[in-house]
Parts: sequence; C-alpha cells; structure tokens
Amino acid sequence: MNENNNDIKSLSKLAEKCIKDKNFEEAKNYYKTILENEPKNLEALYIVGFLYMKNNLYEDSLEYFNRFINIKNDNPFVYEYMGIMDETNRTEYFNKAIEINDNIKTVRKDYSRYIYIAFKSYQWGEYDISLNYTNYIYNARQINTIANLLGCIYYKKGDYDKALSLFHDLNFIYEKNNVYVLCNIASCYRKKNSNNMAIRYLAKAKEIDDNNKLIYYNIASIYGDLGDKKLALENIDKALSIDNDYNDAIKLKEYINNLD
Repeated sequence: MNENNNDIKSLSKLAEKCIKDKNFEEAKNYYKTILENEPKNLEALYIVGFLYMKNNLYEDSLEYFNRFINIKNDNPFVYEYMGIMDETNRTEYFNKAIEINDNIKTVRKDYSRYIYIAFKSYQWGEYDISLNYTNYIYNARQINTIANLLGCIYYKKGDYDKALSLFHDLNFIYEKNNVYVLCNIASCYRKKNSNNMAIRYLAKAKEIDDNNKLIYYNIASIYGDLGDKKLALENIDKALSIDNDYNDAIKLKEYINNLD
C-alpha cells in the first residue's frame, strides 16, 4: 500500500511539472496512469476531464467529470464545465452549480467566470441561467455592462418594468447620450404598447446618430402599426437611403405600401 501511494505521489509530481511546463498531453497520460491504480483520485479525474475539454473532446471530458461528481458533488466548476459542453443536460448541470454557488460568497476571483457564463448563457437563450449569474455580479458590483445585460434578460423574459428601471438608470449614467440604451428603452415601451414613448426615445437616439438605419426602421415599424402610412414611409425611405440593400426595410416598405 505504501509503495503504491509513493508511486502515485511520484506520478502526481511528474504530472504537475508537465502542467507547469505546458506539456499537457504527457500530464494527461500521467494522470490516467494514476487512475489505473486509484480510480477515485479526484485530482486526476478533474485534470483529465479539464484537459479533454481544453482540446474540445467533450465526450471524453464528460466521462471523467461524471466520474468526479459521482464521488464529489459539491464542486460548482465541474457542473459549469459540464453545462457548457452538454447542451442536452445543460439546464440540469447549471441548476446544480447555481444551488452550490448560492451558498458560497461571491469573491473577486469569481467575477470573470460568472461574467463569461452570464453572457454565454444569454447567447444560448438560457435566460434563467444567465439571470442567476448576472445577479451574482450585479449584487456585488453594479457594473454598467452587467446592468445592461440584466435589463436585456428581463426584456427577454417579458418583465419590461424591471428592464425599463435598469435602462433608465443607465440612461441617467450615460447622460442620455447612449444610442443603444435609448433604443432599449424604446423597445420596452413598445412591448408595453406605449408607442408614443417608444417614438420619443427613438427620436432622442436619432438626434445623437442620424445615420443609423435601425432607428429609422423601428420608427417606421411603429408608425406602420399605428396605421400612419405617410410617416412610416418617410422613415423607411430614410433607412433605405442609408442602406439601399437593407432587406428588412425593403420588406417593410412593401408591407406598408399594401396597407389600406
């Protein structure tokens, strides 16, 4: 037994040196040798899983991480890695990670990881996951980009009042000069059927950037919904003067021209 333990310690030191020297393939082989002798070695399971993930070999990585969580199920990093790799079981893995993270105080070293997952899960359309990770950061530091992401999440989840509250705060911080924030406010008001308010904020955005085709397109779209064909066409023509190949604007113009 002692001899075996000594062998494992020696292999671990060799593997650690390989990691330090960035010789990852040899390190992985040392850790796999350790697992042949000690199948429940958590360090080896974790590192081999991580190295397979690093090489985009997700099935192999998930095999080792599954073995890890069958032994130790309180490591949020492993569940997060698994959630990133396994789309089918993503929600389950991240919910487990969130359950663990909720009982851990957020510290500075967590920020970059939480920010990555917050934005990545938003891109995936996993808004509940994104909301949790965004709140971890926002509750610790009210960073403008995180406040904006939080507003976008609430918008996607249909909570337009919460989204508006965040976007209005940002509008104040940016001294009403941020086109993106003004357009987000307009989008919220439009969802709340406050079309006049939506147009008001789009008009403010237009004052800052009068060469933005999206602003004119959205104004035209609102006037189209209101049945104001003249103002709708004026704004869609302005969008097309900026980009005459703007396909959405071309389709909208055809639609508006066919209105009674």
